[in-house]
Amino acid sequence: MRVVAVDPGVTSGVAIMTFPYRFDNLPGTWELSQMETIEWASQLDALDVIVCESFIPRPGAKNFQPASLEIIGALRYVSWLRQIPFVLQSPADAKRFSTNEKLKTLGWYQSTVGGHANDAQRHLLLYAIKTELIPVEAFV
Repeated sequence: MRVVAVDPGVTSGVAIMTFPYRFDNLPGTWELSQMETIEWASQLDALDVIVCESFIPRPGAKNFQPASLEIIGALRYVSWLRQIPFVLQSPADAKRFSTNEKLKTLGWYQSTVGGHANDAQRHLLLYAIKTELIPVEAFV
């Protein structure tokens, strides 16, 4: 099973991993611009699911990022074309569960300026645990 997870934005984090899980298997991760993210996702082959951070515009927010919504729409379209599941997860759920400590335990944590690659990995990890693609024993 091949899963891609995306933290959408002007700079997006993307993470891709093939399962079954092995402890020496690390996700491929990148930080890409908005258009690079859409182009990258549209060219991926043999995907089984796209996992994406949800984004809800809030009235009165200091900044509005249409890039996030545009990427979510483009990824939803890619999933529709390929007839694969498209899963939205909240940023809070991913950050609450997929802490830096858990990413470090798995050897996934990366020191990057924006942290977008780690945010994509948080969504990948949350989805993988929820769907039992990674055993809970990985943290024991």
